[in-house]
Amino acid sequence: MEASSTGGPERAPQKEAPVPSASAPGVAWPHFGRLWLASAVSALGDGVRNTALPLLALSFTDNPVLLSLTTIVTAFGMMMAPIGGVWADIFDRRALLIAIDLARFVVVALIAVGVVTDSLNLLFVYIAAAVLGMGESVFLVTAQAFLPKVVPPDRLTTSNGRLHAVQVVLRDSVGQPLGGVLFAFAAAAPFILDGVSFLLGVLLLLFPVLRTARTDPAGPRTSWWQMIREGMRYLREDRLLIRLAVVLGTLNFFTMSLGVLMVLYVVQWLDLPESAYGFFLAANALGGVVGGLSSDWVRRRIGVLPGALTALAVMGVACLLLGGTRTPAVAAISFGAVGFGIATWQTLITAFRQATIPQDILGRVNGVFRLLSVCVSPFGAITAGVVAQFTEINVPMLVSGVGILALTAISARPLLRLGAAQAVR
Repeated sequence: MEASSTGGPERAPQKEAPVPSASAPGVAWPHFGRLWLASAVSALGDGVRNTALPLLALSFTDNPVLLSLTTIVTAFGMMMAPIGGVWADIFDRRALLIAIDLARFVVVALIAVGVVTDSLNLLFVYIAAAVLGMGESVFLVTAQAFLPKVVPPDRLTTSNGRLHAVQVVLRDSVGQPLGGVLFAFAAAAPFILDGVSFLLGVLLLLFPVLRTARTDPAGPRTSWWQMIREGMRYLREDRLLIRLAVVLGTLNFFTMSLGVLMVLYVVQWLDLPESAYGFFLAANALGGVVGGLSSDWVRRRIGVLPGALTALAVMGVACLLLGGTRTPAVAAISFGAVGFGIATWQTLITAFRQATIPQDILGRVNGVFRLLSVCVSPFGAITAGVVAQFTEINVPMLVSGVGILALTAISARPLLRLGAAQAVR
């Protein structure tokens, strides 16, 4: 993919160049297998913790407002992505990934010790949720900035797809159910497993120690706030990237209804037992795996932006089907289609950013991009809950389907026009 200065920041036209090999100077730490395994074990731990942390809060209170604060403070922690982007541009990115996992290990170890010694309180759970949410956000932004130093440019889409696929399977399909089982067995067990996953991730990233990817910011060192402003300015001036961030933020607003209402949808709307919810999670994960692994094929066949827009349309139709059916098989297939669309969009757009944003500012731009794309998610969850409260469980999904299809129709022409101007392939 190439990017000219048309419709974006001033950038020199890129010439066709040979794709670097794994030993070329541009690929400083060619060990994607280790990064993939580190992401896999971390995803498993994240899934286990994502289930166990709300259950731990439930052991202190059954007040719905106090329970919801666990999710809210986690979300606020994850909105620290711009700070993570700055760190990714200042520090050695591999070292930063290791430091984040070590810090998260300390937090979950403290939780495990507190559970065993019966010394925890709800305030500490909130603080831990916020710190872990921030750690997850910083880790994600840093890993995205680090990947171009691990694989050559022509492998970015494929590599992102593989990372997304393993995260969906181990975090959502395996980790979350396992977290509930472990918590029922011993409340400290899921946090012990999460801590072990962080340590394994550290070991996988720690070796070999040679040829580490270093970040050397151009020019004099500036303040964090100024670096964030540079990321904001770059994103604002690149008309294609800012539109993609707005589209993703709007998409996240609509898809939050699936996250917060899916279990009620399965039990109340489809009239299935609670155990059936796991099959729907599996269907969504399967769709995510297919979408992640097929994204490079989509890119080569129809291009980045047409592929991303097709993924949007698939999600819109799938949400309409979810809202309009009471047939479990149709609902499961539709939920799988949502997973497919999300994975395809995320893989294509993430690889596009990695290939087009200059490496020395990739972290801070990615951090601001992520903040814009997730900051409206809590409002989407609240809106879905209110709509469902006053109507039916399926109505927010119908609204999401209409909204996503409208978003696709409104965004298609300007995105394709800007993509053509910047020679996006």
